[in-house]
Amino acid sequence: MKYPRCYIELTPREGGEAVAVNWQDVLSLTVTDTMFSGADSFELTLSNTKKLSDYLRKEMDVKIYLGYVKNQKAWSKAELTHIFTGKVDGVRPSFGGRDVVGLVGRDYAALFLDNEFNLQFAERTASQIAQLLAERRGLTAIVTPTTVIVEKDMYKDKTEWQILQTLADREGFTCYVSKDKELYFGQRKEPVKDEDGNEKAAYTFYYKKGKSSNVLGVTFDDSMLDIINKVTVRHFFGRKKQLVQASATNDDLIKKYGVKERIVYDSKALTMELAQKTAEALLSKLDNAVVTFSGLETAGIATIGAENIVNIEGCGRFDGSYYLTEVKHSFSMSGYSVSVSGTNQQPDAAAQYRENLYESEGLGYGR
Repeated sequence: MKYPRCYIELTPREGGEAVAVNWQDVLSLTVTDTMFSGADSFELTLSNTKKLSDYLRKEMDVKIYLGYVKNQKAWSKAELTHIFTGKVDGVRPSFGGRDVVGLVGRDYAALFLDNEFNLQFAERTASQIAQLLAERRGLTAIVTPTTVIVEKDMYKDKTEWQILQTLADREGFTCYVSKDKELYFGQRKEPVKDEDGNEKAAYTFYYKKGKSSNVLGVTFDDSMLDIINKVTVRHFFGRKKQLVQASATNDDLIKKYGVKERIVYDSKALTMELAQKTAEALLSKLDNAVVTFSGLETAGIATIGAENIVNIEGCGRFDGSYYLTEVKHSFSMSGYSVSVSGTNQQPDAAAQYRENLYESEGLGYGR
């Protein structure tokens, strides 16, 4: 038998020794892992009978580990999976019938989300800007060099994170902050593939599959709401930033639903012909309705995260492979579970998910 456990470390922002929270003081913990372009977040409610609120502060560094241990009395964080690194955004103690203290926070993408872009510098490339911003926020830069100078009018009224994501789009890159406090700005890392060349699933969910069943329920959405019937590929070429652009359309779907366009920046589209071929290839993938799923509840799995690919079996025509758009880990003294959502579209093409989900849901406190 294995026992669910969490391990939480808090370190003062100014530095010093990390302090571990007693896992038995954790009344509820939710960690939301979302797409690379958004900020992962956490909500934590602790027993405050020992006046933990006297120690807790905004801006503290946080590390969260989750998983299962074999010995419920003798265990260590080495048995668990490191799922979150970030900072505390808010502390909210509540005194009354039950003394508790709530914490909320985000991963280190928050350092860029909370700041308007205001760097003053000579003309620079996208990679040079990413390098500068990483250094400014105290992160290790894992940056792929680029050559095209970025026009300065891109920066107006945008946060640093918006700028980084826009620059990543234009270069055909992905940009995120890792759990090791690294700003990654470069090509999307190639997924692990099986012997047939297909992406290898990180996990398989089974519904009503006898002893293999591991899903309580799941809801699918197969609609025309997210259909794409026009794809435009753009690239700004050379030091003079010459625009290369081409589009592909599905005219029948445009007549039925109006124009539903997706704009993709691709650094490999160096000519009109290449841009046209890329647009047509993308349209062939995107001109069908997006199938999404949500509310898939199962026992806690610390080793999966957003943008992983998973398989679903036991749901008829909705069986297949999906990319996770959100993984919500929930832990309390009563157990550990996850709720996941996903899409059959590849994340780098799923522009509808490119948002800061933490901000859109608002600041909340666990209860």
